[in-house]
Amino acid sequence: MFRNKILDKKENIEREKIIKDIDRAYLDVLTAESFFQVVSEPELVDVAIYDLEAKKSRYAYLLRLAKEKGIKRSLKEPLIELMAK
Repeated sequence: MFRNKILDKKENIEREKIIKDIDRAYLDVLTAESFFQVVSEPELVDVAIYDLEAKKSRYAYLLRLAKEKGIKRSLKEPLIELMAK
């Protein structure tokens, strides 16, 4: 029983970390999109594109990870429904 509580606590900590990582990754995507919209130097456009694609890839990875682990933000709102298309 005590061991189950420890495992539950570790699982909850992992879930919370993944949710926080998803939230941060989403903000990173928004920031990268904003940078892409305002950049005008040709060299920086390339940087902005690569950065945005990297941020989107990380966000998609974290969403897949959450889905695989059955992690939901709340009972009403599965994380997968939040995924950007």
